[in-house]
Amino acid sequence: MKPVRRLKKLRIIASRRAMRLKSLINACVVPITSDGDRVVAFVVIEALNLWASFARAYYLSCVLKATTEAGGRVAIVNSTIRTVTDALGFSVKLFKPHVRSSGPFSRREEPAWHDTSNLLKVLTSLGASNIAQVQAALSYPTSVFKQLPVARNFFAHRNEDTARKTTGIARDLGLSVNARPSEMLCEKAKGRPQNVLADWLDDLRIVIELMCR
Repeated sequence: MKPVRRLKKLRIIASRRAMRLKSLINACVVPITSDGDRVVAFVVIEALNLWASFARAYYLSCVLKATTEAGGRVAIVNSTIRTVTDALGFSVKLFKPHVRSSGPFSRREEPAWHDTSNLLKVLTSLGASNIAQVQAALSYPTSVFKQLPVARNFFAHRNEDTARKTTGIARDLGLSVNARPSEMLCEKAKGRPQNVLADWLDDLRIVIELMCR
């Protein structure tokens, strides 16, 4: 995703991607076949990519003084940050002071955008006028920002350590710790009408909407 002048556009792009991923996961049923396992892995990895890409584009859009859906314009206190290059350089130096002061910067040098604390820190450091709105949005009651990275690491690496960590997700959600990760994510948590991964995608979409209002 790229920075935009209107946050509504960013919200529409991100929400549509989330809905497309949800349509894929809704077709998965337990027990999970090998094809189903690949679908779950794809959706999990892409869901975290979606959030990280949105967070990065959102930050850059704020620097460019994007307009919120309510019609307000984001302002920042730091007047030296005017361009995307300035904004990326600021974010890199904030977390990695030892990195050279001028770009271009690689994605590896940029903050881990999927980490909500990093987004909050960089917007706070810039004195963004919408920081209270972002804080409120990220306070939405969901476990997705804690649990999705754990699930993503399992499907990206598939080893004993990453598999062991997924049992924490199952335990927190009241699901069987003996289930395969792909099957656990396609189960419904207690009191929920849809599976875990579908819930996560809906939560991401809700937070994105709250941030762009």
